[in-house]
Amino acid sequence: MKIVRLLPGAGIRSSIGTMGAAAVTLIQDDINVLVDTGHFGSRDKLMARLSGNGLTTRDIDAVVLTHLNWDHCLNVDLFHDSKIIISPAELEKGSLSGSMDGLTPKFKDLLKGMDLLLVSDNQRISANASIIYTPGHTPGHISVVVGVDRVVIAGDAVPNLRAYRRGMPDLIFFDAATAKSSIERIKSLKPSYIIPGHDSPFNDNGYVERDDIDIILRKENEENLVVIIRNTEADKPLVLGSEPGTPK
Repeated sequence: MKIVRLLPGAGIRSSIGTMGAAAVTLIQDDINVLVDTGHFGSRDKLMARLSGNGLTTRDIDAVVLTHLNWDHCLNVDLFHDSKIIISPAELEKGSLSGSMDGLTPKFKDLLKGMDLLLVSDNQRISANASIIYTPGHTPGHISVVVGVDRVVIAGDAVPNLRAYRRGMPDLIFFDAATAKSSIERIKSLKPSYIIPGHDSPFNDNGYVERDDIDIILRKENEENLVVIIRNTEADKPLVLGSEPGTPK
């Protein structure tokens, strides 16, 4: 059994809006399980990472959608040969934007035309992976618990380390008290580490891996201005570079 982080998650906010980058995680067990799919902006990266691991979309037996917020699920159409796993409450009440919108019903029609599996709490989905209900951020949010070491792939029930320590997600589209209870439930499992929706993996002692995220801004002369976001000590300076991979 193997867990592969295909795409890291990051939470990036700007003065003109939020740029969601959700974690996408592969569980290679007796079957191949993908947890979340990301959105259109990460589609090429996702396909490349699958290929780099010797896989195509047809090799993915099951896709778990932790919830229906757009940054976690929009690439699900790539997996028309896979079983799509979601909770009944999320299918009924979840939405792409966190509130009712005109696109969500059409997206749910897409899901209903796929090989859909509505899972119950504690349901096993592979030899070493099970679903747990972790609602609050959205009505039917689910997480995945893997192996005897209890690796938790948490989606936005635990979007980042600060939310884990705070005991509350950054954003709540359903119910705060329920969201708090879901984090408490994850903590009670005493996981060896957590793969959050928008941060590097961590455990009770802090980060166990540290992801660098490059934000690339193209200038009028075609030069790239690169801002590298790094999990590091607060007194370390922000790193800037003129081209990707060449920080100054």
